[in-house]
Parts: sequence; structure tokens; C-alpha cells
Amino acid sequence: MRHSGGVTSSIEVRPATQDDFAAVGRISVEAYDAAGQLEPRSLYREVLADAETRFHRGLLLVAERDGEVVGTITICPHDSFLAEICRQDELEFRFLAVDPSAWQSGVANALIQACEEQARRMGAAQLAICVQDTNTGAAAMYAKCGFMRDPGRDWSPLQGINLLALTRPVATTP
Repeated sequence: MRHSGGVTSSIEVRPATQDDFAAVGRISVEAYDAAGQLEPRSLYREVLADAETRFHRGLLLVAERDGEVVGTITICPHDSFLAEICRQDELEFRFLAVDPSAWQSGVANALIQACEEQARRMGAAQLAICVQDTNTGAAAMYAKCGFMRDPGRDWSPLQGINLLALTRPVATTP
């Protein structure tokens, strides 16, 4: 999958390999931290750094620019251990993270587009994602990508952590 990033070079989205685990873990922690989504001693850091589990329990993708991993996303079909809100006719994605040095350069859009391509291949009618209510930057980015709130599916995995459900129909043609 090759996606134009709208910057100086193209972005290639591909399935991750074991060689990508360290970069995926680092980027995930750094991105969530830079977005203000991690407390200093949060146990979620370990979850974000654990690319191997996402590799084995979902479809772990990476975005590369000029041979360097600059982003990652995990696709979680409805029957995946990692799925949180996914319904049978949907494809959920989680752990979208872009190296902070590559923010606003098209990497997130390329990763979401790769999820949509996978959703079409699987016959899913829509994409689903949760975003923490305090992550206004991510919420705005998802809104620009056409995602809409689905408040009936909002949930809280822990007290004080409120996740907003967002969905978007899968385009029938690329």
C-alpha cells in the first residue's frame, strides 16, 4: 500500500514485522505522551510499548517514510481480543500513533486509509475507533476524516478515563 503524504516524499503503509517492534513501541509511547495522554507512571505505557502483543492479536501496520517507521496502527476485527467497541459489521482500529516529528504530515491519514482498504476487503460497513475525551487534537483529526460521535457506545475502562466512540462508513470505492 502506498499513500501520498502530501509532503516531500510518499508514505508506505505495510504490515509490521518483528524488526519493527522497537520502533512501534517507541513511537506509540512518544506520541501518546506528546499528546498529553499519559500520566508519568501510567501502566498504559507498557501496553503502548508492547507491539508484539498487537502483532499477534490484531493486524499491526506501520507507516514508513524514506525507509523510517514514522507511524503505526492496529486493526482489530470484531472478534479480536483487542477490539473494544467493534460490531460484527465493523472494523475497529486502535493505537494510532505518529512520531511527533511527523505530525500533520499525512501519516495518520495514510494509516486510516489503510484501515479503510482493509475494511473493504473484509466487507465491513464502517470503521470504529475510541478516543479519550481529553484528546482534543485526535478528536479534531478524526472529525476532519469524517468520523462522527456515537455517544451510545462511549465507555470508561477506568475511573477518570472516558472514551468517546467514533464511527465512519467505509467508502465503497477508494
